[in-house]
Amino acid sequence: MKNKIFLFFGLTFFVFFAILLLAESQGYYKNRNEKAKTLTEEQIKEFEEDIKEGKDIDIKKYVLYEDKDYTNNISNNIYKISLKLEGVVDDAIKMIFNGASTMVND
Repeated sequence: MKNKIFLFFGLTFFVFFAILLLAESQGYYKNRNEKAKTLTEEQIKEFEEDIKEGKDIDIKKYVLYEDKDYTNNISNNIYKISLKLEGVVDDAIKMIFNGASTMVND
């Protein structure tokens, strides 16, 4: 049984490692970083040109930080279910320890 668990985790880690190695070798991370660097350089040039032209400067125009909301109905419902499950497990644990406490004190 221990060998099967060890084998499962070992294969899982190996697959994740292989996927990350493949992504790195195909240039995924480099491409993503280059894109961010290019956008940053473009904002710096635009900022410098606006200063030279004497335009009003608003930092929000040059910083491209997007706070994306990735929630959807499925994730919201799963979150609600997990909160209810947390309450049930919490109550069960409290009952078990209260019962154990009364048995020890008696």
